[in-house]
Formats: sequence, structure tokens, C-alpha cells
Amino acid sequence: MLEKRKTWNEALLLPIFLLLLVSVWVQYQAAVLDGNFVRPIVIKQLFFCALAFGALLAARHFSFAFLMKFSPLWYGLSLGVMLLLHWYYDAAMFELTGTKRWLRIGPLTLQPSEMMKIAFILMLVYITINYEQRTPIRTWQSDGRYMLKSFLIALPTFLLMFMQRDFGTSLVFICIMLALFIVSGVDKRILISLAGLLAVLGGCLLLFVFTEWGREILKALHFKEYQLNRVEAWVDPLKYQDSISFQQVRSMLAVATGGFAGKAGEAAWVYVPVRESDMIFTVIAETFGFVGSASVLFLYFYLFYQMLRTGMQTNKRAYLYFSVGLVFSLLFQTVENVGAAIGLLPLTGIPLPFLSQGGTSLITGCFGLGIVLGMEKSGPKSCSSFDPKIKRIN
Repeated sequence: MLEKRKTWNEALLLPIFLLLLVSVWVQYQAAVLDGNFVRPIVIKQLFFCALAFGALLAARHFSFAFLMKFSPLWYGLSLGVMLLLHWYYDAAMFELTGTKRWLRIGPLTLQPSEMMKIAFILMLVYITINYEQRTPIRTWQSDGRYMLKSFLIALPTFLLMFMQRDFGTSLVFICIMLALFIVSGVDKRILISLAGLLAVLGGCLLLFVFTEWGREILKALHFKEYQLNRVEAWVDPLKYQDSISFQQVRSMLAVATGGFAGKAGEAAWVYVPVRESDMIFTVIAETFGFVGSASVLFLYFYLFYQMLRTGMQTNKRAYLYFSVGLVFSLLFQTVENVGAAIGLLPLTGIPLPFLSQGGTSLITGCFGLGIVLGMEKSGPKSCSSFDPKIKRIN
């Protein structure tokens, strides 16, 4: 279950540590800009960072074989926790957002969908490795059955996300699945067909949003009015800058006024709603401009590079698959959050990993990074039984 690690991966640990430091600063700066009491917010963020770093250190010592062996159990438990939202959701957040995403247990508030991400990746890796073990010669038909099985096992997650009205996080799970399908070598004909299907569905969704009859269909499918408005505001934000696109337009203004190197100390600051969470990137862009924004983005991509490099160096396919799933989960969230802040993508409520307010996201993200940090290098002959040789018949 637990293993003693002999070495530290300093190249991977460095960007994690720096992002935790940046998270404390951006929450402090967001509190200052919004005129909130700074001390309790900083103490709370420091506490979350300490818990997150503790989760990272604990996860580093878990045996990956143990995590893989019991991945169906972790997945089932995560589904159970998500199901609790039907009864024990945070009433205050439900009144504010109309969604049941936060679990209230006494004084604690948790977001189960964040915890599900790690269990979801482990479960998909478990399915993929078992498929590769049992299919030494792969065909497009066997790949199709593998994908169908993956979709069926993932279906309860998507149903629960639908019940929570959390469309943004559902996209993260879809991104994880597609990344694993690609890296595991699913037949390109199936992937091209799937890409075409997703393009058609995306086009139909846009058509529905901009037609009266289409909006009625989407409302019948329990899409909220504010979710449809976000897409409409994204297409022409300035047209609705005083109503449905107010938040995104203010975000774009904040980013623009940061300029190349940020604002001077006496300059007026742009008001941005929910600055500490969905729009945390505006704090960096407005304070330190293009230089600061580019530096933080470089830190993210350096982290993703080190995660992929770590998975590849283990010479174990299961380790690589987990690293890829986690990287694309974090990458999608980063691209969507930053893209929404600068007006390139519609708002979905997806947080910026490690920097946005929220302890559940920070702790579970660091737990996943701890699993990657615990992966040790292997020689070319030390592949585990996870890693069968794969042959394909086209």
C-alpha cells in the first residue's frame, strides 16, 4: 500500500511549490482589490496550501499498483459522495447559483466533482490497461468495444453531473476520456468519426442557443438560462456589456489595462465580479500585465511538461496514462479559464487550477500531483505486468 521513495523529483516539485506561493499572493491581492478583510482570507489560503502539500506528500508514498487494484472501489466511493449532493447540498450556494455542486457537512463545504477527477482517471486507466492485457492483437472493432465500455462506466458520472447542472466540469471529464483514447492508440478511423460527431453536436448546440425553438429544447433538457446567456454573450460581449456579459467584459477590460508590465500603484483598478474564483487570472494580468501573465502560463506549461516527462521516464504504460489524464484535466481547465478571462472562450465557471479560491480543488489537485511525484524511473526491462506488448491489425 505504502512505499518508501528514495529520490525526489525536484524538477516537478519546483513548479508545484511556486504555484502554491502564487495562490496565496493572488488571493491576498484579490481581497485587497475587493476591499475585503485580508487576514482571514490569507490565513485560510495558507491553511489550504498546507493541507494540499500534506496530501501531495501522502500521495507520493502510495503504491500505484495499490491505487490501480482498487480503482473500481475509489470510483464507486466517489460516485456515492457525489450522490449525497441530492440531499446534503449547500443551500446557500444553491440559492446563489441554482446548482447542487457543493456538499455541506457541518461547517465544511466540499465539491465532490473535484475529488471525482482523480478516481475517474484511475478508473479509465484501469479499464485501458485491462483491455490491452486481454487484447494482444487490436482491431478497430475491439477498440470500439473498449470505448463503449469506457463510456458506459463513465455514464453514472455524467448523469450525476447533469443532476448538478455542472456543464463545465463535464467538459473536463470528456477531455480526460478523449486524451486517454488518443494516447492508448485507439484506431484513428474511430477518433476521426468521434471528432466529426462532436463537431456536429457543438454546431447544433450553437444553433439551439441562438434560436427560440432551440432554447426551448435546451431548457427542456434542464439547461439554465444563465448557461445559454453565457454562450450568447461570448459571441458579442460588447452588445450585452451591461447585462449578461458584464462579468466577461469587465474581465477583458482588467486584462487590457494591465498593459505590458502591469499598473502603477496609484492607478484605478477595474471592478471584476467573482475576481477571487472564476476571474483570478485578471488579478495577475492587471497587476503584472503581459509579463506576469506569461510567466504564470509558462509555469503551468513547465509543470505539464514535467508531469508528462515523469510518466514517460517510468517506462510503464499505466503511469504514463495517469499522467496524461491528469495533465489534460489541468490543461483544459487552464485554457478554458484563461480563455474566458480574455474573451476567447465562453464562461463555464471552471476554476484556474491551484490559484482560484477553493480548498477541495487545491487539495485534490495536489493529491494527483503527489501520485505523479511518486513515480520512479524504471529501466527498459522493468515494465510491470500492466504493460503488454500491443499489436494492431488495421
